Amino acid sequence: MKRVVWGAILAAFGVLCLTSAGNNPQGPAGSIVTGLLCLMGGAAISYFGSRYVKNGRTIAESALAMLKERGKIDTADLAQRVRLSEVTLRLHLANAQRAGIIPFKAEVV
Repeated sequence: MKRVVWGAILAAFGVLCLTSAGNNPQGPAGSIVTGLLCLMGGAAISYFGSRYVKNGRTIAESALAMLKERGKIDTADLAQRVRLSEVTLRLHLANAQRAGIIPFKAEVV
């Protein structure tokens, strides 16, 4: 969530630079370049941050459904289902366990 917020802040700073380009005493070129870089960087950070949060939610939901069905979480099957690497999947599962969504006593195979 931090990535989404910092991306929005950086994008807002980029918009501020673009709108104040006409008031720059040294010419508008520097403000335009800085504004565009901040705007594009902030948008990219927000996009990838929201995608990370969305993947985490999808993995947590699928893991909980698998836990209810089978009594354990099969990471290989889950990784194929959500099309992510097993390492990334285990990181998301660890984050979900720390957040209290998935119980620590759940068997992760």
